Amino acid sequence: MTAYYTPSPETREAIQEKTWANTTLCWACSACDSQCPVFLGSSRLRPQKVLRMANLGLLDELVNLPEIWYCLACKRCTRSCPNDCEPETIVGYLIKEAIRTGLYSDETISRYHEFQRKFQRARWMTTQKCLSGEDPEDEIESNWRSWLESPIEPQETAVWLTDLSHTQAFLNEADRAATASCFNCSECTNECPVCFDRKVFDPQWVFRMVNLGLEEEILRSPSIWLCISCQTCTNVCSQLVSGHLMIRGLQELAVRGGIVDTGFPSRWSKAQRLLYPLFTKEIDAIFGF
Repeated sequence: MTAYYTPSPETREAIQEKTWANTTLCWACSACDSQCPVFLGSSRLRPQKVLRMANLGLLDELVNLPEIWYCLACKRCTRSCPNDCEPETIVGYLIKEAIRTGLYSDETISRYHEFQRKFQRARWMTTQKCLSGEDPEDEIESNWRSWLESPIEPQETAVWLTDLSHTQAFLNEADRAATASCFNCSECTNECPVCFDRKVFDPQWVFRMVNLGLEEEILRSPSIWLCISCQTCTNVCSQLVSGHLMIRGLQELAVRGGIVDTGFPSRWSKAQRLLYPLFTKEIDAIFGF
């Protein structure tokens, strides 16, 4: 029988030592696959595959995988693993290795990052369509290119802070997340895997809007729905602001308060899955996969 891959125990141990991602604990239950939004939308990224290959020490094959560039860094794979394996950590390490070894040109990497910025525009535009009550299924593919290339201009409104009124639920969410401790240091913004364009999504902006008491304005913003719940903003905050809890709370308030209709979360979830095949196809074109 022909062996397509030759396992390398030494490389496996080296990967584990550099990442501490617990790859050897994977028992192939597929919990990570079942939570990966890219896999669910396109079947193009399997976190379990990355873990199993890392466990075999197949580093050269891993850094050449197209899949590592599809990862959103949402960490759902890691949080769903019953054995504390960390596929997202492995992917981050592989991307750094691919860049460090010069596997792709600087121009290619720059195009990749530029596309990531544009992709958040497309997500914002899709969210806006869903918020308006439309099912954008027929529009996503036809408008994909124009959405990527259209900058998002935030709507400017005049607000008199003396006229603000807040619901108790809004104040409770702010207290629970400790947003009052935020001193605008930008740690969350710098680490957020979605914040490529601050006009599209910026966790710091969300928390400042909350602290200013601009309840209706923030609850109507498409930006709060772009959060991928990776919890990075919470993990890096030196002031212990629970950013991901605040954004989740805002989403729940928007639904409970009738700011968005009850069918919106379902439309938005469906629309995101339709975006991911286009997302992976665009990355294939950038890297020449």
